[in-house]
Amino acid sequence: MIKKIRLKPVYMNKLQLLMNRLEDDLVKQNLELEIGKMTAGFRGEDSINYFLNMLPNQKECHVLHDLRIPHESTFFQIDTLILNPTYMLIIEVKNISGNLFFDHTFNQLIRTKNGIEEPFQDPIAQVERQKYQLEHWMSKNKFPSVPIEALVVMTNSQSVLKTNDESSRISKKVIHSVQLLDRIRQLQRKYKQHVIVAGDIMNKITRRLIKEHTPRDVNVMERYRISKEMIIKGVQCEGCLGFEMKKGYRTWNCPHCSHTSKNPHIRALKDYSLFIQTTITNQQARDFLKLSSISVASKLLVSMKLPYTGVTRGRTYDLSSLNDLQE
Repeated sequence: MIKKIRLKPVYMNKLQLLMNRLEDDLVKQNLELEIGKMTAGFRGEDSINYFLNMLPNQKECHVLHDLRIPHESTFFQIDTLILNPTYMLIIEVKNISGNLFFDHTFNQLIRTKNGIEEPFQDPIAQVERQKYQLEHWMSKNKFPSVPIEALVVMTNSQSVLKTNDESSRISKKVIHSVQLLDRIRQLQRKYKQHVIVAGDIMNKITRRLIKEHTPRDVNVMERYRISKEMIIKGVQCEGCLGFEMKKGYRTWNCPHCSHTSKNPHIRALKDYSLFIQTTITNQQARDFLKLSSISVASKLLVSMKLPYTGVTRGRTYDLSSLNDLQE
């Protein structure tokens, strides 16, 4: 039973919104590359749902996707966690194509594609670290000691796995996604004794993990060294995608394609809160929305029922709650 679904990362959504308000082609190319990598990773992670939907004991297990849990002074992330009454399984998903060589000697993954070698972080070390961190988290929260298994699942059908490990340790830890159900069946035969006796304990572990989950948030402006001056101002037209919409009596109107829309300024102010700052004055709203009238800007801000400080002309509106508004 899936208890926590996998959502599109907030970071990726931010990058896509940022792309929309940039004119610099070089910066946009860099963002496109990053979005492409993240999209491939997300699709790879999401693809294992096909196999998880065929779990032999679906009613007994809890499946949690995309966890990011506080641990000491940092966080640990788990792509997919399966809780059973007899054991827990951490799944680290990788969507990498090419010839993948797992170097046991130096603990690294080397991808060869189109004649080019490229090093990657060792996913086995990564998932073993997650296992240790989850064991520590379980102990810290006084939950029963439960056997924890960890797997690296390669979802790309174009990947060829190779290794110099003669002990077969790597082949026990790294599998293709088509092998996932068979490996889970093996684990069920291995762990027969119920450690988590009562279903209520599984529910408590699941609720605690979901409660402590902290989505990753990134200041994309700082990370990619994008200045506020690079952000395109204006209200975007959904028809021609230009940023020249004009405020009419009841609607916004596009002078280029004649498209009309009632509240496109909400989307614009959401962008402002993400890439400029989370507070705005009447003057700043007029500048960003390309409005000339103080009273029109004031009516728009007041109609959105935003929290504010100050009075009349000195008001500063808080845009933090904009994600709760409907456009």
